[in-house]
Amino acid sequence: MNVLGIETATTVCAAALVREGRVVAESLLDAGRVHAEKLMGQIAAVLGPDGVESLGGVAVSIGPGSFTGLRIGVSVAKGIAFARNIPLVGVPTLEALALHAGEAGHLEAGSRLLAALDARRDEVYCQLFDMTGSGPVPLWEARDMTLAALMEEMHGPATAVTGEGAAKVLAWPGAPPALRLVPDDALRCSAGTVARLGEKLLLAGKTDDPSSLEPRYIKEFFFKTR
Repeated sequence: MNVLGIETATTVCAAALVREGRVVAESLLDAGRVHAEKLMGQIAAVLGPDGVESLGGVAVSIGPGSFTGLRIGVSVAKGIAFARNIPLVGVPTLEALALHAGEAGHLEAGSRLLAALDARRDEVYCQLFDMTGSGPVPLWEARDMTLAALMEEMHGPATAVTGEGAAKVLAWPGAPPALRLVPDDALRCSAGTVARLGEKLLLAGKTDDPSSLEPRYIKEFFFKTR
C-alpha cells in the first residue's frame, strides 16, 4: 500500500510516501508559515509522475499544534481522500514526534521522553512517554500546560525533551537538571513517521471519516479581530 503522510502541525511543512513500512520519498520545508503556498508542491514532489493515482491511503498529523497549519494539512488530506475515494487516518502529532525521536537512536528502552510544542506565552502542548522496545507508550494524554505546571510533573527520572517547544521547556528557570535536549536530528516533526504510523493504523482497519475528521487543537480556537 502506498500511503501519503502530511505534516503541518508546526513550522515544518512536509509530505512523505511510505510503502510497506519504508519511507520511499520525503520532502520537507521549515521556513515558517508557508503551508498554504508550499504543501501541494511538497506532495507532488513525493508522489512523482504517478501522482495521487498510486495512493492507497492518506495519513495526516492532527495536532496539537499550529491552528492554521493543522487546518491546512487536514483540509488537503480530506480533499485527496474524497477525490480518490481512499481511506484517511489522523495521526496524533505528539505520538509521531515521540516515535521519530525514539527511532533516531538516541533513547534507550526504559527512558522517558517529553514531546513539547510551543503553545504561545508560557504554555506548551506536551505529552510524556515511556520509551519501550516496541515504541513510545503515553504516560498521559496530550495537554496544554503552563511551564510552571509542567515542571511540577517533571521531578523524578531523567527525561529527554523533543519538539519545537523543547528549548522553551529547558530555558524555564524552574527546569530540573534531569531534563535534557535530544539531538537536532530528532527534534522536528516528520511526515515520514506520520505516514508510517498511518499505514500501520490503516492496515489494522482504523480509518477516519473525511466528512468529520477535525484537528485536535486542545486549546480553544479563536479568531483574531484585529
